[in-house]
Amino acid sequence: MKQARALAMFLFDTYSEMADEDQASALATLQTVDPAVHDALVQLLVADALAHDLDVPPWLGAATPALASEDAAQDTPGLSDDSRG
Repeated sequence: MKQARALAMFLFDTYSEMADEDQASALATLQTVDPAVHDALVQLLVADALAHDLDVPPWLGAATPALASEDAAQDTPGLSDDSRG
């Protein structure tokens, strides 16, 4: 199984850059030739397509809580523009 994963990782860039129709056709062919490599490659392609929490630049991930706090302070009733600093 390690060989199948290694080959899938080797093929990943090529398959991920294909147009959807070409990728589907190539995956169908790969499934008939080597089902283990096909399964490993599909797992990689699906994982790549899903949204992940770490898919944001680090400066946005770290700044998000601070920005949320500033927005909350600006929306707090009773604070005038002078008191927000």
